[in-house]
Amino acid sequence: MSDPNLIEQLAGHCGVSGKYSDWAGEPVSVPTEYKLPILSAMGLNVESDNTIKQAINDIEQQRWQQLLHPVSVFTQGQPLLISLHLEDQQLGNPFKGEITLETGGQHFLSLNTGDMPVEASRTFEGKTYHHLMFKLPDDLPLGYHQLSLQNEKTESHSLIIVAPETCYEPEKLGSGNKIWGSATQLYTLRTDSDWGMGDFSSLSQLATQLAEQGADIVGLNPIHALYPANPLHSSPYSPSSRTFINPLYIDVTAVPDFSECEDAQKRFEDPEFKGQLHQAREEEYVDYSLVAWLKFGFLNTLFDHFYQHHLLTESTRGIAFRNFCENRGPSLERHALYETIYEHYKNLDINNWGWPCWESLFQDPQSNAVKEFASHNQKRIQYYMYLQWLAEDQLTKAQEAAIEAGMLVGIYRDLAVGVDSGSSDVWSNRSLYCLEAGVGAPPDGVAPQGQNWGLPPFNPQVLRAQQYQPFIEMVQANMSHCGALRIDHVMGLLRLWWCPKGKTADYGAYVYYPLDDFLGIIKLESHRRQCLVFGEDLGTVPPEIEEALPPALFYSNEVVLFECLGNHFTPPQNYKPMALTCISNHDIPPLKAWWNCIDLDLRLQLGIYDHNKAQQEKDARHREKLALLKTLSEIGEHPSGMNTDEISTMGYSRELMEKAHYYLAKTASKITVIQLEEVLQIESPVNIPGTSEEYPNWRRKLTDTLENIFSDPDNRSFFNNLGVIRRDSV
Repeated sequence: MSDPNLIEQLAGHCGVSGKYSDWAGEPVSVPTEYKLPILSAMGLNVESDNTIKQAINDIEQQRWQQLLHPVSVFTQGQPLLISLHLEDQQLGNPFKGEITLETGGQHFLSLNTGDMPVEASRTFEGKTYHHLMFKLPDDLPLGYHQLSLQNEKTESHSLIIVAPETCYEPEKLGSGNKIWGSATQLYTLRTDSDWGMGDFSSLSQLATQLAEQGADIVGLNPIHALYPANPLHSSPYSPSSRTFINPLYIDVTAVPDFSECEDAQKRFEDPEFKGQLHQAREEEYVDYSLVAWLKFGFLNTLFDHFYQHHLLTESTRGIAFRNFCENRGPSLERHALYETIYEHYKNLDINNWGWPCWESLFQDPQSNAVKEFASHNQKRIQYYMYLQWLAEDQLTKAQEAAIEAGMLVGIYRDLAVGVDSGSSDVWSNRSLYCLEAGVGAPPDGVAPQGQNWGLPPFNPQVLRAQQYQPFIEMVQANMSHCGALRIDHVMGLLRLWWCPKGKTADYGAYVYYPLDDFLGIIKLESHRRQCLVFGEDLGTVPPEIEEALPPALFYSNEVVLFECLGNHFTPPQNYKPMALTCISNHDIPPLKAWWNCIDLDLRLQLGIYDHNKAQQEKDARHREKLALLKTLSEIGEHPSGMNTDEISTMGYSRELMEKAHYYLAKTASKITVIQLEEVLQIESPVNIPGTSEEYPNWRRKLTDTLENIFSDPDNRSFFNNLGVIRRDSV
């Protein structure tokens, strides 16, 4: 192994950390040799002491030779101090500067570097560089501004981001009111008119009906773009793009072109199609292949109609589409181009799973082969842009329906922690991603070898060099057409556990990211889009996150089933007020499955647990059930007839479900959400972490339609009670 001191020095420059506290609070030191594959994944040559020394020198020299940093993020009201690096021979030279505001206004600067104190100096290859600081005007408005400095010999540009002190928070929540709503996996929704999975019209219906029951928020799983040509890739947390939307959520019959297109109308009434549609609706699990075949068959027909009657004729609707494409810019066209090439290769080989399977010339979006392909497939590229236009329009209408129905927040979206390695996002910006590593989690009590989710991480140095533009665009896209954003694994704003390719996660290390800069961008976009923000901060939460998020009005995420404290659960008044709290989520079984240990039986069946482990977990689960019943009794919500001394009385019941949710409603958290699975007393989870083919993850649907759920008098009484308890517990 190379000199450990050199490895540690390079790791320090690249944010690769050697120490952390584990899930039990015990200090852990990452072996120095574990950092080598992480550094290599960043594109650094770490084969020998000499190459490591050269990498250290290159990083340091680049920083000192940079006149201005590529990007600086400030909080409004704080001094806007800018770093400047000059060669020795330039020290004392005057510089002219210009700040171009996002709104178009300008500020002019004049710097005399001879009057500025030298903060530090460094010599490389006989040349000395000096670090100076200068201050920008205090009155720069919130936003993204361009700074340029120049003199006769040099010129440099930097992005200046000025952010507010906090995220946006609705006044009603800020004044202490409490709201409730529902969190759902959108594909699970059934309606009388769905096409085999929930869609944006289902979402509008759900939001409207929840609002009628007094709810103010409805949450979604990530609705990021997956792979239209490969519908079996269905995990919402392993998307192709976090900037665009999954077009399978489009309601075909709600597309304006549907009512205009005679071919579509005739096909919709065809008995054979009706039979296939009925089959898709009746499936217990989403049949993604069938749903995709049904929907995309129609959407192709609708696009041909739109192309002939609106795009070529430049109708009002055609112009609206062109405006959408112009507003979304090159990234939309690049994504649509990826979809088109992916479809092309999928037709050639059904095993194609992404750009790494393509011919080498097509793996580079800037290649002549790709450009030629694009020139010959413009209509197909426009088709995929059309799908994004439809999806955004229908999501917008769903949020409008939620607000018009009286919801305070409406829809909250979910931002996944990463993207698939074969994805559109990676193909579009290869240098930004480290493909020789995967994001995951360090070893803990549940997963002794840690977890590797296989999602390639951002390279923090490249992201900064790109002025955070991919991160900004991603945040803007996910805060659009909604009232709140949930950020999955919010600790990733500070650090991510990188797992070297080909090794288990226990060979990984944490890589740090610019938390304050990321928070600044999120706070700015949150205010601009009037978007509440909460972060999924479950598991091991570092102190930096605990200290930074609450002052920024960044809501937390709490889960009742994680709140067992020995012989009782956390008292309702002790929950975090500034939090979104739920009984369980997509990684935790529904309450009935939890109570009846069905999740533990599944883990045994799938080989995740052996018999001894399963029995240990069942014994622990029984103690947790007793603790929950004790807590329900203490708050006056003990289910009638349940006697903790008689196991025969402790069967799961509708009343137990309701009482547990009344406990949830009494918590101090400003936002609580339920899952419709609990109302329907569903036992099967939507996802079992650590499985792929072993279990039909991300496919299980609700067992009844929204129409029936919300017409049921018992459900309506339950919803009403939730609202009353929420109001009375303020």
